Amino acid sequence: MVYLGLTSIFITTLFQGAFSLHDDGATVTVKDGEAPVFVYRYVPGKKPVFVPERYKRACYIHPLYGLDGEILTQDFPLDHFHHRGVFWAWPDSTLGDRKLDVWALDGVREVHSKWLVREADDTRAELAVENLWVYDDAPENPVVKEQIRMLVHPAGKDHRNIDFELTFQNISNEVFTLRGSGTDNKGYGGFCLRPDASRAPFLFTSRQGECTEDVLELESPWADVSYTVASDSETFSGMAIFQNPRNPGYPHSGWILRHYGFLGQSWPHTKSHVMQPGDSFTLCYRLYIHRGKAGAAAVENAFQDYEKESTTK
Repeated sequence: MVYLGLTSIFITTLFQGAFSLHDDGATVTVKDGEAPVFVYRYVPGKKPVFVPERYKRACYIHPLYGLDGEILTQDFPLDHFHHRGVFWAWPDSTLGDRKLDVWALDGVREVHSKWLVREADDTRAELAVENLWVYDDAPENPVVKEQIRMLVHPAGKDHRNIDFELTFQNISNEVFTLRGSGTDNKGYGGFCLRPDASRAPFLFTSRQGECTEDVLELESPWADVSYTVASDSETFSGMAIFQNPRNPGYPHSGWILRHYGFLGQSWPHTKSHVMQPGDSFTLCYRLYIHRGKAGAAAVENAFQDYEKESTTK
């Protein structure tokens, strides 16, 4: 795979302005001034010693930081080794008759192929990357190509926007069927966040109001998780997922809100999405990072602004 000849010995500052990108040969850290925004991992790193080898992975974000430097996400949690910060994956997919589970890393995983964009200046930072889904026993024969674009906007007074464009293409010679989890009709799979469970309990909110119970389906174009910045604090921060109005099935009701610590926008949820060789699809989301709880952070108003912005482009 292509890593641009960078080594893990020296951190290279690729661009410097209000925003900067820092590459250590395995991860790229996005900074806004001196404040870290997130770390994107493109080469597998060290895993905890108690975690089985199959769970080594790349092509995800962790840590994702709040506006005051607090870590919002978790990696290799004890209850779900496969959960990984901000990630995009599906569990019960198939290629022809063969299982293709990039969610639980069951013999298949995402690998870095090449950088498409790495830019930063005074107004934004952008990363775009091409990754490939490969079986562990046939890494030379990729089956799905993903192109992921991440656009970081400057922080406002109490919030930051990060936009994601996720495109997936079947590059195999077989039919690829994308599915959410069929176990108990949960529908897991899609654009996912693993909040830092050390800061539980979690407060989940949507357009419908507070969600005090776990949710597997929800009539809302956005959902938010908020929690204290530390276990001994009364100060909250959080993050919301906004669906883009141009996404298929918008507003899609597939949501996973779990109080052990999981927020996911689940598409196609309990349905199947069948892709012939060469077929592709694109999903777009905004991460809204904020101080305070969802109400105080005016998440609904921020979503309405995003909806207007997205429909007028």
